[in-house]
Amino acid sequence: MNVGLIGCGRISRIHMNAYRKLSNVKVVAVSDVDVNRAKAFANLCKIEKFTSDYRELFDIKDLDFVDICTPTATHESIVCEAAKAGINVLVEKPMGRNSAECERMITEAKKHGTQICVSHNQLFYPYVTRLKSIANSKDFNLFAFRTFHRENFEWLKAHGLAQPWNVLSEHGGILWEVGTHLAYLQLNFLTDIREVYAIGTKAKYAVWDDFAVLLRTSSGRFGIMEISWIAQESEIFYEIISADGRRVQAFLPHGHIVERVQSSPANVVEVAQNFLTDLKRLSRKWAKFTVDQVKRPTSGHFELISRYIDCLKKGLPPPVTGEDGRNAIRLLECIQDSLDKAEPVNVNLLKD
Repeated sequence: MNVGLIGCGRISRIHMNAYRKLSNVKVVAVSDVDVNRAKAFANLCKIEKFTSDYRELFDIKDLDFVDICTPTATHESIVCEAAKAGINVLVEKPMGRNSAECERMITEAKKHGTQICVSHNQLFYPYVTRLKSIANSKDFNLFAFRTFHRENFEWLKAHGLAQPWNVLSEHGGILWEVGTHLAYLQLNFLTDIREVYAIGTKAKYAVWDDFAVLLRTSSGRFGIMEISWIAQESEIFYEIISADGRRVQAFLPHGHIVERVQSSPANVVEVAQNFLTDLKRLSRKWAKFTVDQVKRPTSGHFELISRYIDCLKKGLPPPVTGEDGRNAIRLLECIQDSLDKAEPVNVNLLKD
């Protein structure tokens, strides 16, 4: 399986780590608008060909797909040109800047018989996969799904984990940067979302930087998205809640699963029992963190990419289709609309 990599920034290095673990898969060429960065990346990863023009990759013989790791604003043009050249694509999230762009990509791919896979990797984290398995089990009557993401943008920027343009309105801000992950997960756990109501504030930046979203479904279940980039601490977790009050949480980035089963203490003995339970949870968290310092935590990209390659070999639909990517963007558009209007907005997702 031959792959061409377009874009040599931070996310491309994560993708390369996945390709190194896959047998019979070879990245044969890389491209970046900065040819020096492309050359440095190629030398580091021992890739023979590099170029500043991604179109040159389409002429490579026996190229199975291109992996697009470029800014969101470039996705539509590259995906459509790849489709016209008969090349399959793996494209980073978010798929596009709006659902209309996504629809044009899907149309072009269908027209030329190519496959689009969108790199929504978080569903493929082992502990998120486990959470989904619990939610789908017969003894867990899923009633609500909550995604909670709280970080400090200035800290992220200082450590190279965010860029200054991430809080510019033309790039969508935190809603597009972080919300795209949460929107896709919500659509997987709650497949019948019909309405969103979002409320928040622009406390520090020109974009919505601290907000909450309520998602209503046609089945009576609901979802909650809470996102902040102005917090003074970092906490990211996903929680499923059953109709009988059972709560199970998956924590990121050093993933572990916790089931919340403590009751309020009524005496000293129960206080001690709850303290030991909390201590056990905390020790599990730090034990996982310690292990991950030696063995880097999974990003989900390996599982996603390996499944996509397997689907290409078998002629099956990709694990995350272009339609999936478009619907995540459509949900973000509805949330943005609700934030701007400060009122509920109906969600109408296309089914393909």
